[in-house]
Amino acid sequence: MALRTIAEAIECLTLQKANLPVYQAQVGATAADITRVNEHLAILSSLVDQCELCDANKKTAFGIKDQVLRGAVGEPVAPVPTTPAYVPPFPLLSGILHITNSANRRFEEGPAYDEEIGIALGIIRPSPSAPTPGTVKPTLETFPAQSGNMFAFIIGNRGQSDMWKLSTSPVAVTNWTLAETGTGKAGENVATPPTPGQPTQLQARIQLFKNNQPYGLLSDIVLVTVNP
Repeated sequence: MALRTIAEAIECLTLQKANLPVYQAQVGATAADITRVNEHLAILSSLVDQCELCDANKKTAFGIKDQVLRGAVGEPVAPVPTTPAYVPPFPLLSGILHITNSANRRFEEGPAYDEEIGIALGIIRPSPSAPTPGTVKPTLETFPAQSGNMFAFIIGNRGQSDMWKLSTSPVAVTNWTLAETGTGKAGENVATPPTPGQPTQLQARIQLFKNNQPYGLLSDIVLVTVNP
């Protein structure tokens, strides 16, 4: 499978740095391939580190700018960070992604290449295993409306479930009742406040289901205030 991102390229080259010398004969790799892998990995890794440093310093600098403009009078202001000049570990070149993909296609034509070697060299990326059902724990985010006793919600980390049930309970008591059932990643609920005309704080939680059976763990309890 062709590499498309810098993260995929770094993962592939990291595996090849460790394993290409082991499988050099099986894939027909040369000594120049091994040198290239080491150099290109060092270049990409150093560029990622440099870009992260530049980004962090940029965010700090913008924060200082806002503090200087809007901060409390007299509070200390840190100096604007200076990003050191970038010194690459090897001369920079363009097209590392293309070069790596081309080399990988050549390795696949090697005299003893197989799937196991492809995985070891990062050429084949194995499919992620399905999550263990008993460990899947959904997330729940709530978004109260300004009126109507309504709130919207988003459910994340649903694993391989095919349904969910939202339960709610008044705060400070344990009186869970089924509020909504659905299959998508979002929903809405209109609460029935115990005191009409007053804002009401509720507890909310999600239970996932698969084939009509409970799937995974209950979400953490989230508090939401609905407005009349």
